[in-house]
Amino acid sequence: MSKLIAINTGLNSSAGYFEDGVPVFCIQEERLNRIKNYGGLPQKSLDVILNKHVNKKDVDKVVLTNEKPIVIDKQRYYNYYDRVFEDGIKLSEESLKIKDLKEKLKKTSFYGLVKKKEIRKEVPADADWLVSCGFDPSIIERVDHHLCHGSAVYYGLADDLNKDYLVFTLDGGGDGITSAVYRASGGNMALISSSDCYSIGNMYSAITYFLGFKPHEHEYKLMGLSPYVREEYAIEYRNYFRQFLDIDAKGKFYNPNPIYHSIFFSNLIQHFKKDRFDNIAAGIQLFCEEIVQKWIQINVALHGVPHILCSGGVFMNVKANLNLAMGQDVKSINVFPSCGDETNIFGAAFHTHNTQHKKLQLLTKFTLGTDPRADLEESLEKYNGISHRKVSNPAKQIAEYLKENKIVARCSGRMEFGARALGNRSIFANPDNLRNVNKINRAIKKRDFWMPFAPMVLEDDFEKYFRKPQANILGLSPYMMFAFDSVEKRRDEIICGLHQSDFTGRAQTINKVRYPEMYETLQNFKKLTGISVVLNTSFNLHGYPIVNNSSDAIEVLLKSEIDVLFIDDVEIQKQS
Repeated sequence: MSKLIAINTGLNSSAGYFEDGVPVFCIQEERLNRIKNYGGLPQKSLDVILNKHVNKKDVDKVVLTNEKPIVIDKQRYYNYYDRVFEDGIKLSEESLKIKDLKEKLKKTSFYGLVKKKEIRKEVPADADWLVSCGFDPSIIERVDHHLCHGSAVYYGLADDLNKDYLVFTLDGGGDGITSAVYRASGGNMALISSSDCYSIGNMYSAITYFLGFKPHEHEYKLMGLSPYVREEYAIEYRNYFRQFLDIDAKGKFYNPNPIYHSIFFSNLIQHFKKDRFDNIAAGIQLFCEEIVQKWIQINVALHGVPHILCSGGVFMNVKANLNLAMGQDVKSINVFPSCGDETNIFGAAFHTHNTQHKKLQLLTKFTLGTDPRADLEESLEKYNGISHRKVSNPAKQIAEYLKENKIVARCSGRMEFGARALGNRSIFANPDNLRNVNKINRAIKKRDFWMPFAPMVLEDDFEKYFRKPQANILGLSPYMMFAFDSVEKRRDEIICGLHQSDFTGRAQTINKVRYPEMYETLQNFKKLTGISVVLNTSFNLHGYPIVNNSSDAIEVLLKSEIDVLFIDDVEIQKQS
């Protein structure tokens, strides 16, 4: 049996332990140090792996998710945006001319996120750190950033070893490129094309920053805001963004005009001096949907392969994914769950394993983290102001509370990996009572009013509530990577789980095999109400990571207006 540890030291750093290519335990550093989207060395994650899952001397390989050494600190990342924005102001004030471009660029900060000298002053480089942790340098390997993205989705989700797939990766950049297209078949992946241009990922993050949000964290807020904008305004701003990015005849991204962060900000400052932020958000979202679909369509036509797999941070955009799934040119599509850099540990492990073994569907579940039972007894004794009791049938009791319009939190089983709460670290509510939206937003999540919640739906009843897209999606949406159009006549029953403007839902489909406990809960709720859907949102307070253990869960209960918490078969409530 091969034993491998994979490490991501970039933004949203993470670590995972794999046996024969299959994930055994995977976790993001943010869940342990409680710093959301933490970037850097995942020391606590590695410690858990070595203390609880594998002896260091038994590890065959340690694989890093970038060819070039990288350790990205989140604050430095934000400081970088501050610098290039200031450069953009200067360039705007100087009325930049194209003939002066090269000289002006030399004075800006676009050349890198952080300077290597700055990194080494505070933290060791990634491989040096692993050696300092006691690993032999001979077992440390690297896998290219975009090959990690592509390998994650191909080896993790592809369903047929003999089928041809096109694998698309797209993000803000890694190992010198921002997008790649691979042809995959027979357990092998071959690079067709790649681009190093300023990408839609860069543009979307720059707009996120420009509008006062956090880049590489709040892009989803722009996506959530955009449906409220009138179509003509979105089109107007989309047309503006078209001048910066296009697809050539070979299916590659390119920048029609020279464009880097500073230059892009300079254009924004000159063009958007008095513009509404919601119109700008809608414009970049519409352009994102358009340019990604154009890229896919051209490559599918060029290579004659209609089965596509997608990964990389841009594909966290569930509305763009819906757009792809509705296209006539794509026969099947899948997107790797939580496909930002945090999941590159899966691709690194899958690729390394498949250099010798050609296996697909290595990802069978995504609940790969810690179990709250480890600190349950200690936490029940630690906190005052709570009462608890054992419940013989938690699934039935949760369903009854939801029927009574109580807000229920669940911290049970192994924690989900990635950005989406999939039921084990979730907050639930009755989906047909619109007041629950304001209650959760005001008293628990404390987030922007326009952001939608998500529906969790029984897989067998999916088409009662949502329209199945043109393209086949294997397993529909077990990891919440697609939005779907809702069926109009059933909207009132599930209104809390839908976007309040366009009535789409980022649905999670539940079956008995993958999510047995949540399947039982939904079946009980269906018996009580006739509705096969519950509202689902992540179990955390605004600005904090999803809860990790029993202690985190009880703290959120006490600091919010959650009515009842379930940790496995223990029901916990605040004492009145």
